[in-house]
Amino acid sequence: MADDLSRDIRLLDRDLVALRRDLHRHPELGYAEVRTSQVVAERLRKLGLSVRTGVAGTGVIADLDGERPGRAVLLRADMDALPVVERSGHDFPSEISGVMHACGHDAHVSALLGAAELLAARRDRVAGRVRFLFQPAEELAGGALQMIQAGALEGVDQALGAHVMSTLPFGVMATRTGPFFAGFDAFEIVVVGGAGHGGLPHMSVDPIYAAAQVVTALQSIVSREMKPGEPVVVSISAISGGNAANVVVERVTLQGTVRWFSQANREHALERIQGIASGVCSALRAACEFRVVSSSPVTTNAAAPVDLVTAAARATERAEVVDPGALTVSEDFSEFTERVPGCLFTVGAGGPTAAPHHHHAFDLDERAIGLIAEIFARAALAALRPE
Repeated sequence: MADDLSRDIRLLDRDLVALRRDLHRHPELGYAEVRTSQVVAERLRKLGLSVRTGVAGTGVIADLDGERPGRAVLLRADMDALPVVERSGHDFPSEISGVMHACGHDAHVSALLGAAELLAARRDRVAGRVRFLFQPAEELAGGALQMIQAGALEGVDQALGAHVMSTLPFGVMATRTGPFFAGFDAFEIVVVGGAGHGGLPHMSVDPIYAAAQVVTALQSIVSREMKPGEPVVVSISAISGGNAANVVVERVTLQGTVRWFSQANREHALERIQGIASGVCSALRAACEFRVVSSSPVTTNAAAPVDLVTAAARATERAEVVDPGALTVSEDFSEFTERVPGCLFTVGAGGPTAAPHHHHAFDLDERAIGLIAEIFARAALAALRPE
């Protein structure tokens, strides 16, 4: 089995890379992955799989039933891109203005389609069902839950997900039992002041100045209100408001995230974000509106699926397995691991000098695509091996 899988993935590599580059040229934002889902569904149907489209809007589910009954394993890839203007410099850039696959989801889709092809050719080795799930809107922290609500986990015994990792070199597979990726809340703060003339500041309430003080004050949450060493991150990543140099605008909107591993830290951080923002604004005669936009729990890997993926990675003879510790990035694959035993793993696709995820120059070592496909296929075959 090891020899023919290794051989077949080498034969698929060129096609999977070409597919990834096609998807990269045509990125689509969350819940708008129309072309991507069409490409996915067409390829899955050609493999003879039962395909369901339109799940949670643009999601795709396909089932491969083995020749004998057994358990069910879900393999998942996310499909959405980011609102980033690409400046990567390579010869297959995004053709969609202001949208880019800056996190590797194009590679995830290609890899899972590669795994589907490998497994469809080995249906006789499967006792049970492999469910291939192509998810929308991971970057919006909502697509996974919507697919679950649409029945994606019905009959599923365990779930496996993969992510490329630009900070790790190719040849490294990273995962761990227990908390792996942080929980996540996206929030919005609207600072409301009083509009006026830029030359008469005493006759207005400047929300831009108030918002700037809020951003500064929020940095005290991690440094002064959390126990040292607690993995909590508070970030303000977007500020919008105003469009003229001589006008004091009425409203400014701040958008940010908080990452956490304990519910107590999450609740304290959100409480203090709202309290600090409200207090600073009040002191500066402005008003404040706060709301949580979206949330995802901690991604917690179960021991048995981690062992399964680790064995599969080692069997490829192309991956060193490492435990990187808990990471303060987030993934709504956590919605799956909250409900069934699961494992999220990452595959190196860059190195220390590579651009980080969500960067306008993000790129990846495309050898990671085939490696993910092979790990997926080996893990599924091992989990569903006939007795």
